[in-house]
Amino acid sequence: MTKIVFFDCEEITRNYLSQIKDCGCEMALVDRSIDQLNAAELRPYLDADIISVFVHSTNVNAKLLKPFARLKMVAVRSTGFDNVDLDYCRKRNIEVANVPRYGEITVAEYAFGLLLNLTRRITLASSDLKHNNVEITRYMGFDLAGKTIGIIGTGAIGGHAIGLAQGFGMKILAYDPYPNSKLGVKYTGMPELLSQSDVISLHCPLTKENRHLLDAKAFKAMKDGVIVINTARGELIDTQALCHALKSGKVAAAGLDVLEEEDFLLHDDVSLPGRAREYIVNSLYNLRLLQMKNVIITPHIGFDTIDAMHRILDATLENIKQFVRTGKSANSVLGKG
Repeated sequence: MTKIVFFDCEEITRNYLSQIKDCGCEMALVDRSIDQLNAAELRPYLDADIISVFVHSTNVNAKLLKPFARLKMVAVRSTGFDNVDLDYCRKRNIEVANVPRYGEITVAEYAFGLLLNLTRRITLASSDLKHNNVEITRYMGFDLAGKTIGIIGTGAIGGHAIGLAQGFGMKILAYDPYPNSKLGVKYTGMPELLSQSDVISLHCPLTKENRHLLDAKAFKAMKDGVIVINTARGELIDTQALCHALKSGKVAAAGLDVLEEEDFLLHDDVSLPGRAREYIVNSLYNLRLLQMKNVIITPHIGFDTIDAMHRILDATLENIKQFVRTGKSANSVLGKG
């Protein structure tokens, strides 16, 4: 019988998967992330044929996967799959599948939630009112209508972000190595997008090529007073460069649902990776970002609606069933990384 182990099982995931009675497999549900378990804690699951991980499993590398002698598939319950060692999986002929479409509406709406919060100072005004410290002049914002938004990445999530931007009456510039003509927007190079956008929103996956896509050089090329939104991956932005750009006023505000080295803030039992110095420095800059009044940071929850979670689980189960039947998943990512 096929043994499947689901890691990162929060209450909603556990409740949903516990209702499945006819999967024809042995299923184990583990609360914690795979990279948070020690060798003894992992031992009961090492005979798994399939494992499923969520975004909280940040480093599913060769060392961690090697003890799973029977492993045939890693089912990632997210669109991003940069947390899995694809090279190792190819060598061992381990299938890796993701969920390419589950939260395009969810994450795009969240990005605009962050944007509206920044442009209208909603959190600041609410906090001031609760503390009986209202100063009307502190909450002056601006309309989105007529402003230019640069959308970087026009896949499923970016496409919905474009639709929302159109609804707000914004002008749109788009950048993607693989343009989608059906979206009906103007595609441009990064230099034009950076120099002309009032708002820049990231919706692209993290790859080896685009790490620190927004670095010191990119920030320098931006308009003064630009707003930056990131609901994609923290490593798309050079954290230190963003801090300097915010301090100088080049970036007026930032809405961040993801951070570089975010696991230091999100988890209690983090072990330092090999590049410890860079990890520590970026974590310190993250703490500096948390203290800035013109920055909103949330704990990687852009995907987090009950609707999206159910779509993730349904798609993951379909990936697994298809792999068990055919030895391949339609959502295989081994040709993408």
